Amino acid sequence: MTKRCDNRSVGVLIADRSGRYLMFDRNTFPPGVAGAAGHVDDHGSAEDAARIEVSEELGLTVTSLTSVHLGWPWPVTFWRDNRCRRLPGRFGIGHRWEIYRAEVAGELAPSARETRNVRWLTAAELQALTDRTAAYAHGHLSDAAFAETPGIEPVWVAWLVAADLVTATPADLAAIDRVAATGSAPTSSTSTPLTTEGR
Repeated sequence: MTKRCDNRSVGVLIADRSGRYLMFDRNTFPPGVAGAAGHVDDHGSAEDAARIEVSEELGLTVTSLTSVHLGWPWPVTFWRDNRCRRLPGRFGIGHRWEIYRAEVAGELAPSARETRNVRWLTAAELQALTDRTAAYAHGHLSDAAFAETPGIEPVWVAWLVAADLVTATPADLAAIDRVAATGSAPTSSTSTPLTTEGR
């Protein structure tokens, strides 16, 4: 039986001393490169859920958490209309998100069920993956091509922009947000040209 969404999610950004970020390709829907994340469910508080998701997905222990301000970019609020693999919750499709920066300890032990290709990414690599997601959102990559070689998971792009780790144009953010809400890219007939202005 498919579980019903609780409409609450957390995401966690983990950096090393070189300024690289620990990310992975999601092994479950929706596809994309992301940090540790998951539903709050019965984990308690959002902070508790963040610690548990890091442990479950990466095998690491969170030693500190700091909230990431989500007041920008367009139209970042705590609520995002992003689709997950669960049945819609009482508030429909979407989640109230809490994003954290975390310091961690322990040996990396990724979950084979939830992650693949776990690696540390530089800001330049994050930007290249963001650009790939923008191409996908504008209909220049198929769902299959994006799943095979993903860019940043669509809902995560806005979080990375809010954290000043990548840039994206308002047009790109709007297109990416639509993909996060629908779970797939537009057809080629509705695709729009990519822009680089403002990057």
